[in-house]
Amino acid sequence: MLQTTYLHSGWEFAEKTWPGGKVATVDTGWLPATVPGHVHLDLVENGIIAHPYERMNELGCQWVDQTDWTYRTTFQWEPNSDLPNRVLRFDGLDTVCKIYLNDLLLAEHDNMFVPLEVDVADKLVNGENTLRIEFESAVNVGLERKKAYFEKDGLREDTVHFHERSFVRKAQYMYGWDWGPRLVSCGIWRPVALLEFAARILDVHVTQNHLPDGTVELKCDVVHQGDVEYVSIHGFDPDGEFIDQFLDAESGSTVTIEDPLLWDPREPLTYDITVTLCTVSLDDDGDQIIGLEDIRTVNVGLVKTVLIREPDQFGESFEFTVNGSRLWARGANWIPDHSFPSIVSKAQYRDRLEKAKDMGFNMLRVWGGGLYETDEFYDLCDELGLLVWQDFPFACAYYPDDEPWQHTIRAEAAENIKRLRNHPCLAIWCGNNENLELHTNWGRPPRRPEHYYGVNHYENVLPEIVKQLDPGRSYISTSPIGEDPNNDGKAEKQTGPNSGGFGDQHCWDVWHGRGDWKYYADSTGRFSSEYGFVSSCSTALWSKTIEDVDWDPHSKVVQWHDRTGKGHETFHGYVKLHYPDSITLEDWVYYSQLNQRDALRFGVEHYRRSEFCRGSLIWQLNDCWPVQSWAILDSDGDYKALGYELRRLYDDNLLSIDRDGDKVTVWAMNDGLEPWFSSVTLTASNLTTGEILMEWTGDIELDPDNRMPVLHASIHGLAVPDVLLTATDEDGAQSTWQLLAEPKSARLPSPEPLIVSTAEEGVLTILCSTPLVDLMLTEDGSPSPFVDNFITMPQAGVFAVRVSRVPDAIEARSLAGEHKIKVTRSPL
Repeated sequence: MLQTTYLHSGWEFAEKTWPGGKVATVDTGWLPATVPGHVHLDLVENGIIAHPYERMNELGCQWVDQTDWTYRTTFQWEPNSDLPNRVLRFDGLDTVCKIYLNDLLLAEHDNMFVPLEVDVADKLVNGENTLRIEFESAVNVGLERKKAYFEKDGLREDTVHFHERSFVRKAQYMYGWDWGPRLVSCGIWRPVALLEFAARILDVHVTQNHLPDGTVELKCDVVHQGDVEYVSIHGFDPDGEFIDQFLDAESGSTVTIEDPLLWDPREPLTYDITVTLCTVSLDDDGDQIIGLEDIRTVNVGLVKTVLIREPDQFGESFEFTVNGSRLWARGANWIPDHSFPSIVSKAQYRDRLEKAKDMGFNMLRVWGGGLYETDEFYDLCDELGLLVWQDFPFACAYYPDDEPWQHTIRAEAAENIKRLRNHPCLAIWCGNNENLELHTNWGRPPRRPEHYYGVNHYENVLPEIVKQLDPGRSYISTSPIGEDPNNDGKAEKQTGPNSGGFGDQHCWDVWHGRGDWKYYADSTGRFSSEYGFVSSCSTALWSKTIEDVDWDPHSKVVQWHDRTGKGHETFHGYVKLHYPDSITLEDWVYYSQLNQRDALRFGVEHYRRSEFCRGSLIWQLNDCWPVQSWAILDSDGDYKALGYELRRLYDDNLLSIDRDGDKVTVWAMNDGLEPWFSSVTLTASNLTTGEILMEWTGDIELDPDNRMPVLHASIHGLAVPDVLLTATDEDGAQSTWQLLAEPKSARLPSPEPLIVSTAEEGVLTILCSTPLVDLMLTEDGSPSPFVDNFITMPQAGVFAVRVSRVPDAIEARSLAGEHKIKVTRSPL
């Protein structure tokens, strides 16, 4: 049986001045290290640097990335003649390094995204073995390679968007982004193990053929190493029943599932297919002994996801079908969940992805500046029903694409395609993020090269390897993609792949362009795969990140944790268009999060009302450090205001209030599986008293995959600063609201005390004596205990708030201001 010995203990590290180590002029000797891990975390743990997430410490540790580092450990080994094959496997080395075993050079490695295996059968010694890995600075290596490449190709030194990061196959976001710090780092970032075996499974590939009669043919191909007598394949359906056709099927044979249970984002059912390698021997009596050499189980979802791009009345479509049914894609972009990705646990992945599902997601885009994610990530997406749009890791840059680099990328892509292709969640491969858009529209000659560096990867290498190894999976060369073939280049028309009407769109003309979220109404994106608005993280996260002296929305440290490049005054100005000026940091957290919520509410509702758009992937779901960004969840995983609102915005059924002056239209959108028959009531009420001023009704009669206006009203004569509009269906399952005035101009009642009852488990019952708008509940600045939050109540009364636990303390503020809290255990 394959034996795996993880080599994660006893590691030490030092600056690479073999045999000792020094920092500056002080010889540190060897210091303890954590594997898997990263050098920055080891330096923090040993008290050499302060944590780079706190205050402005990131700036003080840039020297780390210009330094070479060495890691070493020892391990005991003795030979087992039954396991003659011995391999050292490194699942992830970051990045440019040499590996030594017992002071002999084993291998050189140069790709964070690709595992390394080295045959050590004749290199291990009985007893103590020493393993050493010498890392070179990825920054220095990248700069050296860039210089040589530029000289070879005659490129100007000031050529734009051709960075040193382009010359190292490493997660690009680690070099800094407009939401992330520059912490390039190095280390053994994924497990390292000694594998010993007589035979082992190298790959299991299950392919599907969905036939017109509804049956599904499955073919299971197994690649193995070593001598075995037979390969056994067994299958179980989602109910745990044997699939008889699979019993002892041969590798490469096809079986037919007559009544398949299909995987779908709403019902993600999977089949378990188990492959075993077996040997046969005889005992002294001549009886057969079956030896199990290796075993692997693959979870297979029977699904066919296809990207449809066809000419239509609006230009060219961009939509996904799942098992032949149209999908309105709802989700966000995923970035690595930490600047040092080795420490992201399966529990952390589950937390983030379950929250995505809670918010109504059916798709995540794994963005091209990050990683091919871990097996745990894709397993969870399979389990939860989250389709994955997978970018290859190229983003916002030119990349070298001559023959040696094509060879590197071909090998990298092949390794990761084979690892991920069985996952039912995998919907599409994409060649890069924004690189064609960059070449078309970012910068002007002569600083922009004539050649689209990287095109050989996106147009040749990657589509060829996808077609070879993952046939049938959709592929696009870049995102955004699509341009009007009739675009004549006139000044009033945007050229290039992001022009709208064709393909997907990254709608950054709002945040990076005109600056107010109302301009989302001008987007004609067929599939909005990136768009968003920035807000602050929670005050609880600020408390972990800054000191008392920094506790000001305009402090240098708070500004340091804003990488948008928009400028401090401009960012605050975007919020002040709608909300009061932020005097305190608490104000800024509250108002900026509400402005982000309003922006995406406006954007999502615009796209979902339209006939032309078939998907919304907000930028971005998560953060990798404490920062002011476009994220829905901050780096502690806490919902911002937008997160609570997305449950409504991404529900199958959605109501939307569309106002044009005195004219108000209520829309209903049905992207579910069943017809939606209901009535809708639009109410105008007084913000101070809750008095109902006007009321209108309409009917909802919507088949699946439809949207239409269901109510028209005139609000002429209402005093704009005093009015709250609410729209609700007949059973209260779907509702929405809108102030007639900008929030900063609304006339609100004084913030009266709230009485909170904890009598019912899992629920806080709250009594308010006046209407409430956007009541935010926190515990020491964190919203984490509150399952429901940012609550609006048109009239005084009692309402319930779900909680994960009863918080020790409760802070409450609404648009009117801070509320005092009185807690009682008695029912209200």
